[in-house]
Amino acid sequence: MDMITFSEGLQKRMKEINAAGSDDLVAMGKALSTMREIISELKQFTVRYKFVNDQEEVQFFKEIKPVLLSQYYYYKKKFEILLFDSFRDRKSRMENYFKIMRKLQQFAYKNEAFYEYCMSGSSYLDIQYFTRHTARYMPVGTDETFSTVYDVKLAKILSHTLLKDYILHAVRQTEFSTKDSPSQVLQWTSQKVALVELIYALHATGVFNYGKADLKQIVNVFEEMFSVDLGNYARVFSEIRIRKSGQANFLKLLTERLLEQVE
Repeated sequence: MDMITFSEGLQKRMKEINAAGSDDLVAMGKALSTMREIISELKQFTVRYKFVNDQEEVQFFKEIKPVLLSQYYYYKKKFEILLFDSFRDRKSRMENYFKIMRKLQQFAYKNEAFYEYCMSGSSYLDIQYFTRHTARYMPVGTDETFSTVYDVKLAKILSHTLLKDYILHAVRQTEFSTKDSPSQVLQWTSQKVALVELIYALHATGVFNYGKADLKQIVNVFEEMFSVDLGNYARVFSEIRIRKSGQANFLKLLTERLLEQVE
């Protein structure tokens, strides 16, 4: 099996986790376990696989592995945050959020040049950064068959982007709640993909601010209102558009239930 075919299978499993994800500890633990299995399978494949050339190796260590590994890092940290939050009061949670944000900022400052290289889409140092035979100064314990060091840094950059959005959402949610006791606000308990479908439908219909409200603004309001983190909602919507089971399943269900009430 070639590298692209194998990695696409792993990415499909990753997308299924993202689409059906939940913010409770049990679901997060299962997601983390699945991502750990995916990384393990990726490692086993890489050890046996012989890259055709440097370009293919760069593609793997720059475009494929970091994306998958970033999801593992993201779910791991998110699980830690949820576990911490489940035992702490509002003040302690807020202090922890800002502590994590400071660490993300410190990592960005420490690796500013590499951040700029990756975010600008540069490629002139790809052979140096993303091939194993040119990697030097490997940290003790690093598996040289599965890492160039910089692929891990890139994975952390990607995971930090997701984590920053999650923490900012958590901060808004914590500020929104005026009490440490259970809130009286509604919580979205259906699948996130259903809420994304609803939001896109409302945005397309132009029912907010005379059609002038942008999608991000609507998403933020729904996230705060229903205590949910929709993550990469644009990617979820892309998957809705191509799914074979129907593109508006939740809206069809709403119509059916409403007609049942009317009758």
